[in-house]
Amino acid sequence: MSERSHIIDGQQDLQGKKFGLIYTKKCGWIDLGHANPDGIDGFKNQLWNKIKWEIGSNNGSEYYSIFYNQKMKKYGVTIATGDKYEIKKGLNLSQKHSVALAIFLGVSHKFENLQNSWPFTLGTDSGYSAEDLVSNLIGFYRTIYPEMDILQQCEPVSKETALEIWDKYGAVGSNKNYTSSPFLFPHPGSQNIGPVCAELPIPLNTVKPAKEGVLFRKVKQGGRRRR
Repeated sequence: MSERSHIIDGQQDLQGKKFGLIYTKKCGWIDLGHANPDGIDGFKNQLWNKIKWEIGSNNGSEYYSIFYNQKMKKYGVTIATGDKYEIKKGLNLSQKHSVALAIFLGVSHKFENLQNSWPFTLGTDSGYSAEDLVSNLIGFYRTIYPEMDILQQCEPVSKETALEIWDKYGAVGSNKNYTSSPFLFPHPGSQNIGPVCAELPIPLNTVKPAKEGVLFRKVKQGGRRRR
């Protein structure tokens, strides 16, 4: 759950930062923990590397299976949610990107729904917080395109400006965003009304999530495929 005290200067060197909350002109609020390729419960190793290198259980068919989940720890208790998937072997890199994004977004929504449900809402307002899904998506792109400075594409602002936006529009947890499109908050001195839902910069729109079916499919509990 992001708090006001987590806000840092977005105009410093952010490449090695794995904690902190920044505000950006084009992507809104970004949680650097979620946007860290090694964060989001190890997305890079727990999902992307498995799909990239086709690492998973092999039952001799044209598919291999993996499990991916996301988790949270609150008051010493860890809660996790995720799903098992079968992925077609021999996909090209573009198809693997699409499958990875579809699975990643699906589990991200499942996790946010969990956080946004009772009794978790008694202790946190983090479910579908304004920065969550957008930060996850940025972490995805930073993982598959490590050579690109994705954060700079979002145009981070100073800590002073970020604090003014927080104080004007409220905590990120009070601004619920159920999509991967960013909420942009006009500068407090502007006459514009906000927040407004905007499109992400073009480099963050290059991969489209695959549709469940031939390329990948979710496995129901008990081992049955969902058709």
